[in-house]
Amino acid sequence: MKYRVTAVAGVLALLVAAVFAILGATNGDDTTASDDGGSDATIVQAAASPAPEQVAGAIAAEPPAAPDELPLVLTAPTEARPGSTVTFGASWITPSGEAVSGEVDLQRIEGNSWATVTTVPVENGTGEVEVQVQTSGIYRLAYGGGPEVEAVASHEVVITAGSPLVSRVTATAEKSDDGVSVTAAWTTEGGVPIVGEIGLEQAADGEEWAPVSAITTTAEGTATAQATAEHTTRFRFSYAGGSRFSAVVSEEAIALGDDVRTIPVETCDDDVDIDNLGNGVGCHYTPVESGTFVVAHDYLGNSWWNSIPHGTFVQLEGEFTGLYEVVDRVIAQGRGSALGSASNWTCGDECDIVLQTCQGSNTGFTWLRKVEGEAPPEGQPQT
Repeated sequence: MKYRVTAVAGVLALLVAAVFAILGATNGDDTTASDDGGSDATIVQAAASPAPEQVAGAIAAEPPAAPDELPLVLTAPTEARPGSTVTFGASWITPSGEAVSGEVDLQRIEGNSWATVTTVPVENGTGEVEVQVQTSGIYRLAYGGGPEVEAVASHEVVITAGSPLVSRVTATAEKSDDGVSVTAAWTTEGGVPIVGEIGLEQAADGEEWAPVSAITTTAEGTATAQATAEHTTRFRFSYAGGSRFSAVVSEEAIALGDDVRTIPVETCDDDVDIDNLGNGVGCHYTPVESGTFVVAHDYLGNSWWNSIPHGTFVQLEGEFTGLYEVVDRVIAQGRGSALGSASNWTCGDECDIVLQTCQGSNTGFTWLRKVEGEAPPEGQPQT
């Protein structure tokens, strides 16, 4: 009987101790504990802050093998059927590793800027949204920034829906005493610079194209290669195609030497007229009153305007018929409205005509002065 009472008393003591332990664990003044004895991870609540729809920076032709780790990560399939629904996943933490709850914007490049497609709700660091994808595109996640979480954007993800993305490469060649400098400008159709490796090829008259070298474009989408040419020589750049962009070949760039080339010039009143110009044709853009601008798209056979050597000559036909000397050139950062007023780029009394065409994501302005007598100097035959 003595041993039985003692055993019962021991059990009661253990029960009382357990009750006090439970009460102590649930005391509101103590730190909340997880099952493994550690503190629960902190969840940061991000205030609503839409990301700006800004001009896109350079896009890599191929995704990096080991991309830098970022607080905001976008996951999505790299291929999808046109018109199918795609699940976009989001992973979001602070730079110190805390999970974030809030909303981020899913953006796609339209033209040369990021445009918001929809928002992605993120809870405890993860979230997803379903979006119908009609065509190939470039996507990212972005957050505008707030008091708790700074502005951030993910790496871009390219989804190929049907055909790969289309790009443009232009080539300009300039001959000097040391050889030929051939400049490439590689962009998306909307003018976003592309970073990647492309090949330079050359061909003399009547010869096949032969590889010269490979160059890698910079964050501006441009790069310059050096070549040799004793006579007038054609150059071009090519890209064989990859996981993001389809194959593309630039128009030809000609190392002009002492030759004179001709530019047919028409009249245009708006952007539609410019878009409908024939290959190799420029137009006098009449809405501009601060100077005489002859404009054309670089990808319609006019990128060579940006590489006509200073001191050489071009022949205009149609509007402003005559022989003109190249007296100066400016490659301005940006295109279209980003350049501001045309008066920023006119030449005043220094020239008679301004040739304007793009060079990748930038714009070239070449100043021409009319030659009295309209005859090429001796030693520079017209072709």
